[in-house]
Amino acid sequence: MGEAKSQWGVCTTVKAPLAQILAFVAWHKHLGAARIWVHLDDADDVSAGILKQIDGVTPVLCNKSYWADLGGRPKRQEPRQALNVQRVYAQAEVPVLAHLDVDEFLWAERPIAAILDDWTDDTPFLRARPAEALHDAGLPDDIFTARQFRYPFPTPMPIADRYDVLGDYTALMMKGALSHKAGKSLFRTGVKGLVPKLHAASWEGQSDPIKLRLHPELTVLHFHAQNKAAWLAALPHRTTDGAYRFNEALAGFVADATAEEIDTFYAATQTATPAFIEKLRRHGLLLEADLGLKDKVSALF
Repeated sequence: MGEAKSQWGVCTTVKAPLAQILAFVAWHKHLGAARIWVHLDDADDVSAGILKQIDGVTPVLCNKSYWADLGGRPKRQEPRQALNVQRVYAQAEVPVLAHLDVDEFLWAERPIAAILDDWTDDTPFLRARPAEALHDAGLPDDIFTARQFRYPFPTPMPIADRYDVLGDYTALMMKGALSHKAGKSLFRTGVKGLVPKLHAASWEGQSDPIKLRLHPELTVLHFHAQNKAAWLAALPHRTTDGAYRFNEALAGFVADATAEEIDTFYAATQTATPAFIEKLRRHGLLLEADLGLKDKVSALF
C-alpha cells in the first residue's frame, strides 16, 4: 500500500433534525474533511436541498429507489449504516473515510491531516477512542451541548478504581460507558478485501473484526446522553433494539426502575457535577472541549 494521504472524508447515516445535521457537517468541515456523505435515512428532501448548498457535502436520499439498487432496505438501523459506508468506501473518492453517527464528533489536539500524514504503516484503519458527553444544565444551548466528556474505563482497571468513579452503579456500567467502548474508525480506502463496519472492519469472507489498538491522538466525542429529555425518550428503543440490549444488567435496571431511580442514576453517572468531574480527572478519564457548534454552523452559509 502506498503512503497515506492527508485528504479525508466522512460518511454518516442520519435521522435527525436539520440543526443537528448541520452541526455535524460544520464541525467536520472545520476539522478539514474534504467530502461528507450524509445518508438521509428518512429521505428528507428539505434537508437534502439545504445540504446540497454546502461545498463538499453530498446528501443521499435513502428512498425506495436507493434501497432497491442495494437489494432492499434492511429493517435494522445497523445494517443500513453498514451498507451505506460500504457503498461510499467502494467509490474510493478520498484516501481516508471515517464512519460516524450524527451525534459523534472527531476530536484531536492537532490537525487530522497531520495525523494522517504520519500514518505510514500498513494498518487498514485508525481507531478513535470514544468519550461520552456529560450533562451540564448551566451551559448555553450549542445544538449538541457539553464541554466535559468521560472516557470509558481502560483495560485493565482495578475494580476498586471503577467503584471510586461510579459507586453503586459500577455493576451497570462495568466498561465505564453507557454506550459503546469500541470507538469509531478512519478507513484507508482501496484496501483489497477490507469490509468497513460501524465501529471497525473485517476481511471479506470473515465475520470477526480486525483487532487494532486505539490511536493515542484520536477521540470521537459521543453526545449519547447529555440531553436528559432525549435520553429518556430513547430508553425504550435502546434497551430493546439499541446499544443497551448488549448490557443485560443496565437493560434490566432500566426496565424495572422507577422514574425517581432513573433520575438518580442519571444524576450520578451522566451529570457534570464538581465531585464527579474531580473523580474522572483523578483517574485520567476526563476530556474537556468547547466545540462552538452554533458559530461553526453560521459560518457554513
